[in-house]
Amino acid sequence: MKKIVLALLSVCIMLGTAACGNSEKPAATQEKAKVPTEIIVASGSSSIPNTYIENGVHKGHEVDIWNAISAKTGLKVTFVTGEFNTLFGYLDSGKADTVGNTITLNAKRKEKYDFSEPYAYIPEKLVVHSDRTDIKNLKDITGMNCGFSSGSNGGNLFQQIAKEQNIQINLVAFDSSELLDQAFRQGKVDVMIFAGAEAAYKISNKALDARMVEENIAVGAKAYPFAKGNAKSEELNKIVTKAIKEMQQDGTLEKIYTKWYGMDFSKKPANGKIAE
Repeated sequence: MKKIVLALLSVCIMLGTAACGNSEKPAATQEKAKVPTEIIVASGSSSIPNTYIENGVHKGHEVDIWNAISAKTGLKVTFVTGEFNTLFGYLDSGKADTVGNTITLNAKRKEKYDFSEPYAYIPEKLVVHSDRTDIKNLKDITGMNCGFSSGSNGGNLFQQIAKEQNIQINLVAFDSSELLDQAFRQGKVDVMIFAGAEAAYKISNKALDARMVEENIAVGAKAYPFAKGNAKSEELNKIVTKAIKEMQQDGTLEKIYTKWYGMDFSKKPANGKIAE
């Protein structure tokens, strides 16, 4: 019996993982299977021209960016859409892996989420009615009704302006960008905050009878948020960040922004305050 046992042990040693130590192969296979192949992106349904639905078709520069990320990485991109104030709810509940709606990096958001490499740097601008030529600086909005979309970075920036300029303003939140635009057209809102690219697009396409105030608020870095402390989110963040860096280098992002706005927002400005 001893000879038989010794013989069997020798066979196990010789065959290694194939006969007795087979645990390494399944572990490697299991690890490989953990690499994500799909990403669910919460994206706006009415944030023209960022991400919007027109005649049942999802359009916008964000859609173009995600199509490019998919081509780079092989990730299958699935969109869930809604008004801006619902998008982070999808991420928080696990119904989406990230939010693709030109999200501005700020300190409060960085406390809660991990972010990808920034893919755009866009000036934040005050937008006022075209006939308000008296408003040239941030301090000129004293006492005005300042509108912003709920969940956007606009409220945060308005509060920064009020604090830095030592002025009083009346903040008014709206459930969507569309409702905000409507209130502005009706004169219920005196001033709004938009990313400069979005503002320029809406003004040039006659969606708003407005103009941008000469003084910039700051430059907003745009990136994709991911849940903290989640292995899948961390892996997706790495994949997306790698793709963004490649798209910055090969000109893909520049082409997308030039297509939509006639100018490139993909590069970090040499000088300029980045909004937090």
